[in-house]
Amino acid sequence: MGRAKQEMIEAEGRGWYEPDGYVCPECIEDEFLKSIISDNACHQKCDYCGEESDDDFAAPIEALMETIRDTVFYYYNDPTCAGVPYDGGSFIFDPIDTHEVLESLGLECDGQLFDDVANAFINSGWVASAHGHWASSHQNEILNASWNNFVNVVKHEVRYFFSRIPNSKESYSQEYSPPQLLSIISHLANELKLISTLPLGTSFYRVREREDGAEWELDLSQMGAPPAARASAGRMNPAGISYLYLAFEQQTALAEVLERPPCGAAIAQFDAQRDLAILDLTDLPPLPSIFDDSCRDQREGLLFLSRFVVEISKPVKKDGREHVEYVPSQVVSEYFALSFQVNGQPLDGIAYPSAVRPGGRNLVLFPCKRGYERNFDQVVFQSGQEQKFADWAELTDVIR
Repeated sequence: MGRAKQEMIEAEGRGWYEPDGYVCPECIEDEFLKSIISDNACHQKCDYCGEESDDDFAAPIEALMETIRDTVFYYYNDPTCAGVPYDGGSFIFDPIDTHEVLESLGLECDGQLFDDVANAFINSGWVASAHGHWASSHQNEILNASWNNFVNVVKHEVRYFFSRIPNSKESYSQEYSPPQLLSIISHLANELKLISTLPLGTSFYRVREREDGAEWELDLSQMGAPPAARASAGRMNPAGISYLYLAFEQQTALAEVLERPPCGAAIAQFDAQRDLAILDLTDLPPLPSIFDDSCRDQREGLLFLSRFVVEISKPVKKDGREHVEYVPSQVVSEYFALSFQVNGQPLDGIAYPSAVRPGGRNLVLFPCKRGYERNFDQVVFQSGQEQKFADWAELTDVIR
């Protein structure tokens, strides 16, 4: 067998021809791909930007190809191999070319390098696929679909007895049931290290609107969580079950409560009187590179959680239906309050992004004891103060 034929067989087996040339880390944007170039540097000149060095800093393009190939085949496949059906002698939808595939994957690099990588692939037509099949879904897509189903179920079908949900799904459905989804979310919280500790003495703030002439005292009885009998449905708590809503920043607490000036606010400070274990949804880990196959599971989980956090913290219009719109986040909160433990102890609460102040962080604390009386021994009331805002300039200056 001739050398040329042998090279062709090898290329067909791996899916790409070996492109010529050397590339440096500065010619590509993705940090993971930069690290591959640095790890395989064996040349002193980059063929794309023309930079030269006395040290090896450029790597053969082929050093990137296996990683890029694996990513391409994780998200795409040849239409025939992916099992795309025919209709009238052609595929039911048109394949896209390799350039479009690489663009969809976010490959940002020198233009000539982009063309060389695209042209190195033997296959030229692609369809989106998961696990090699056009009709399959990636984990984050399954989780997103499962969340959509979860929201519909708890808002409109079954709220308390998930095991009694009629199975109306087709047998090939990949979605998780509501109980399975809750379990997966708790698994992701552990796996992605979203459980954090707020140390003793951490300060939090709570605001109530205070009208002119109000005579109630700025003390714990007025600034703490409402009694169970008066607890209306909130973003995280069901009606009749009192949670304590706080903010990490005084500005966020004001922004969450005050709607328009002129207005007055009662501002209370609470301090943690012990270390608090919380589910922290305010600072998710950075999304791993799409090209890093060792972090695919982590990336899939984070793609879902990013959307999940947006969903449970998004603004809800106060139009009388908020008691329904809040149900999904209430069910999630009650699950973490009652079924999730940290080192054998219940979780204290959930930190989540503010829906009204970008960068602001809210904290909801679960009651330490369930019952008619409020019981939140995680924090202690420190002080209260009153503040008035005559116009938008005053209010904006404080909450920005």
